Amino acid sequence: MFLPIALLGYFFLAIVAISDKYILTSEKVRPIAFVFYSAFPVLVVFFLLPFYGQPFDFGKDFFVATVSGVSFTLALWAMYRGFLKSEVSHIGPLVGGSIPLFVLIFSSLFLAEYLTNSQLFGVFLLSVGTLAVAFEYKKNHYELNSAMLWGLVAAALFAVSHVSAKYLYNSYDFWTGFIWTRGIMGVFGAMLLVSPVLRRNLFKRTPPTKKTKIPARSLPIIVINKILAIVGVVLVQYAIALGSVTVINALAGVQYALLIILVFLLSRFWPKLFKEEYSKSEIIQEVGAIVLIGLGLAMIV
Repeated sequence: MFLPIALLGYFFLAIVAISDKYILTSEKVRPIAFVFYSAFPVLVVFFLLPFYGQPFDFGKDFFVATVSGVSFTLALWAMYRGFLKSEVSHIGPLVGGSIPLFVLIFSSLFLAEYLTNSQLFGVFLLSVGTLAVAFEYKKNHYELNSAMLWGLVAAALFAVSHVSAKYLYNSYDFWTGFIWTRGIMGVFGAMLLVSPVLRRNLFKRTPPTKKTKIPARSLPIIVINKILAIVGVVLVQYAIALGSVTVINALAGVQYALLIILVFLLSRFWPKLFKEEYSKSEIIQEVGAIVLIGLGLAMIV
């Protein structure tokens, strides 16, 4: 049952990743401001507590929920930094391909979660497929750069968040775990207002020549982006609650296969809206990655 839920969630998140890149570059929104818009509105989930929340342990479980919410917020910041320094069709798959590897390690250590040999091989193929498109091809060689380091940091933090959330889903119903992990994420997002960079980016009036305040035209795009992100995250988190946290995160490879296809179509038919350059070697590289992702998905199913 968790498979179609996860795939639908990753479809929405593929659209979100592309709009993230557009907002960060075309609309000149700083990563910290974008993280604020991603995290702060999630505070509203606390209003669901009277209807869905179970009695909660404010000792160890509250600490685990805090780790999950804060690490997810920091992971978003690291990922957005990577998006700014490179192309989303490279950094997105790097993050998605690395998360299952970190999750596999953390879940075996803290959740005693183990997979069958077939599932392990599927996770391996999905990870290799997503990592294959992460390396940028320049001047007849593949290279790593600082954007990829940000991507790896984001992947490790996302893995910490997912594994700690799964721990809570094993102890409570889905909504209780979700409300506390995401609510704390919203609290941490609100705490970002102590940053003078964020306050200047959000509120300060500046001369027209200085792009420090978020343009008014960006707000509807950001709102739609965040709505899709929330829907995608809820679906993926619900799938994690139902199934294996390692398998669900490995399915992120499907998200980045969709992302590659969407970026190619946009670059080909709507270049004024969104454009990334593709060499012949990159096309071969990414087609091969999609094939590996498809094989990995088949092994998991």
